[in-house]
Amino acid sequence: MSLVVFDMGRRVETPVQPDRLRTQKTTATSPVQDDHPATHSYEATADSAYQHPEQRPPQPVAYVQDIMSQQVEALSPNDSLGLALRRFRHNSFHHFPVVDDNLQVHAILSDRDVLNALIENNDIQHHPVSRYASRPVVCIRPQADIRQAAQTLYQYNIGALPVVDDQQQLCGILTPSDILRTLSHYGPMELWA
Repeated sequence: MSLVVFDMGRRVETPVQPDRLRTQKTTATSPVQDDHPATHSYEATADSAYQHPEQRPPQPVAYVQDIMSQQVEALSPNDSLGLALRRFRHNSFHHFPVVDDNLQVHAILSDRDVLNALIENNDIQHHPVSRYASRPVVCIRPQADIRQAAQTLYQYNIGALPVVDDQQQLCGILTPSDILRTLSHYGPMELWA
């Protein structure tokens, strides 16, 4: 039986079996010729099973600019809710930033906002998205680390953070899925550095 524990992002594994329970190697009665050197012997396979994988040093903290989605689809304040509904269905997104012609974020429309609007009134296809979009918008800078982003998402209970540059223009969007993908795909990270 093997017990695998992840401690601070590093994999720690207990021995597979105690030494007294391991099968002892025996000597063969006569040497065997290996006609297929490409195949692995049982001994090499058994020995490698007890070796610990090489541990990599933790990677530095990731920044929002490293993990955000740069291809952002946005809506203008005068777009209809019907257009937003079609985009939600077609793109499988849950949030659309509402921006002006200068790409400055004024609001954010979520699928929940649309659902709440539909509950109140069934005939909203031609209403502007600005009527139902959420304000104020919590945004984040590309230079923020993922700890700040995760804390902001948690603290404000929101599902997306528009990323704005120094000119307050939309340059990306960050969701909890982006953070989870980073943590699950890129191994140990020094999150508390």
